[in-house]
Amino acid sequence: DPTSFYSAVIPKFINALLEGRPPVIYGDGEQSRDFTYIDNVVYANLQACKAPKEAVGEAMNIACGERITLNELAAALQEILGTNIDIQYDPPRPGDIKHSLADIGKAQKLIGYEVQVPVQEGLRKTAEWFKAYFQS
Repeated sequence: DPTSFYSAVIPKFINALLEGRPPVIYGDGEQSRDFTYIDNVVYANLQACKAPKEAVGEAMNIACGERITLNELAAALQEILGTNIDIQYDPPRPGDIKHSLADIGKAQKLIGYEVQVPVQEGLRKTAEWFKAYFQS
């Protein structure tokens, strides 16, 4: 639900842009995250089902292994959706992590994980889904 307080940034940005509202970025927008598309998570789980014994009970990061800033995210979504809406910058949120990048090396080694859907493609697929289901 993109209107939920607990919704992640991508659905919130897409929803705002589709409604013609400015997406809200807390801080300068240079904080970065390692976003991943759901197909990558499904693929990792399927790989884990057939993983060797050394993978059993191990915790692994599943992501794309690359960072994108919130400013880059907003720009990419604007391009995908064909919008040109100013970003609303609000004060930074206390305790917000500046940069996050998943080390996917363990998943690659133990379960043969490989990124199936790169970030930009995942953003495009997500935006298309939102357009189809929330603008109908």
